[in-house]
Amino acid sequence: MRIITGSKMKRLDLWAEKERKIPSLLLMENAGRSVALKIQELFPEKEQRQGNYLFLIGKGNNGGDALVAARHLYQQGFGVKLFFLFPLDNLQGIVLKNWQLLEELGVKGHYLADEHSFYLFKLSLNNCSLVIDGIFGTGFRDKLPANIERTIDIVNNSSCPVLAIDVPSGVDADFGYVSNKCICADYTVTFAWSKRGLVLYPAKKFVGQLYIADISFPKDALALLDNAEYYVDADFAGKLLPERDEEGHKNTFGHAVVIAGSAGMMGAAYLAGKGVLRSGAGMVTACVPESTANTFDLALPEALTLGVEETKKGSLSAAGWSAIQRILPGKKVIIFGPGLGTDEQIQKLLQTVLQVEIPVVLDADGLNVLAQDVSVLKMAKAPLILTPHPGEMARLLETTVESVQKNRVQMAIQAAVNFNAVVVLKGAATVIATPDKQVFINSTGNSALATAGSGDVLAGAIGGFIAQGLAAVDAAILGVYIHGLAGEILAKEKGLRGVLAGDVVEALPLALKTLEGLV
Repeated sequence: MRIITGSKMKRLDLWAEKERKIPSLLLMENAGRSVALKIQELFPEKEQRQGNYLFLIGKGNNGGDALVAARHLYQQGFGVKLFFLFPLDNLQGIVLKNWQLLEELGVKGHYLADEHSFYLFKLSLNNCSLVIDGIFGTGFRDKLPANIERTIDIVNNSSCPVLAIDVPSGVDADFGYVSNKCICADYTVTFAWSKRGLVLYPAKKFVGQLYIADISFPKDALALLDNAEYYVDADFAGKLLPERDEEGHKNTFGHAVVIAGSAGMMGAAYLAGKGVLRSGAGMVTACVPESTANTFDLALPEALTLGVEETKKGSLSAAGWSAIQRILPGKKVIIFGPGLGTDEQIQKLLQTVLQVEIPVVLDADGLNVLAQDVSVLKMAKAPLILTPHPGEMARLLETTVESVQKNRVQMAIQAAVNFNAVVVLKGAATVIATPDKQVFINSTGNSALATAGSGDVLAGAIGGFIAQGLAAVDAAILGVYIHGLAGEILAKEKGLRGVLAGDVVEALPLALKTLEGLV
């Protein structure tokens, strides 16, 4: 599903008016009518006639959309009440025009500013079917006026459901920031395309059920944008599922190499290796410290195990590369990093791995070693996927975790461009970015995945999909989606607490089966 920032949507609105000669009044009419139709769809006919529909009206185009919706509902017999959050003499242009149309029908409006108007508002909320938020939409910026903060508090503390028009007031449509006071919507009807901020946290918690209304906006407008952004839902992810040949064998579905593990960290190698297999790959070879090879064989008998020369501390030695190199012919992907450690020997191994013409998934300690000298990426001869969590991303970009979390999309793009790699910035609403600035925001996942080893499973799953023939970006998108879906399945079965990474890896096949059933 395509998504767009609020600021870019405004540019396209101007383009539609100037270049395509589509009057803004017509787009507003289409938007408001679509909101009215959605409300009619959500509420049964009896409640439509007997209900009490409260509109919160701002002074901008979002308020105009709300006025159009109110007019359509009023003419259908709905009981509507209008509460303005700005003085009525602030209304201008097409917003004023739509208010005048309602005035001609005999509809009254109240300016929410003094105690009497707030008393009327609270009284109306006692017998309310729905509050419709048309205060700001994509126009929210910075601090809210006191009367709007008070209104939002009253609405959020009431039992009345809320429908937000385009974007809940208090939400930033570009970055997903929220004001200290923000409408908590049960439904959001947005126009033409979903706004990026609606699918990012923390804003996503305030959106409720998201609906996208077609307002007859020219679809070719998207070609004017400098990059494409997508929200990865079941339809999107399902199209990436690799085909499963009924006559296939283990070699048909690809062979991955996992270079992972050290003394005390062998669980990371196990989870990554099993992630490869549980995602559907045919084979995996785990390259682990030689002292752990026999134990690893017993722990993951489905894997091939290569014991590699190690240091006195029990981590892989760069001298073991020759043994690894011998088993690389025919392999489709290398997963490098889980549990490896970060000493000088691992740095040397990374430099060597990057010069192999096989796609590489860099995770965990692979990223920590990379952060010590990102210039080694110039050696890369094959597609790269980097899978940092916010702390690892902060080290890679020499910034703070706070800065990463505040600008997740921008940071992912910056890293993808700087490092010429597909970047998977993990976290709630994981962001995937490519060197050509394409962005994919994942829809699945929950806090059940916030457990040690979960990232190792994800790295293995992404590698497993590359082994099965997917391009790096497609493998990243599908791996992240399936990993998140596994978390959702486990939450229903076990709850959000106490889920282990081992549970997540075992749930991958069920997640794949579930996705197949959704598309």
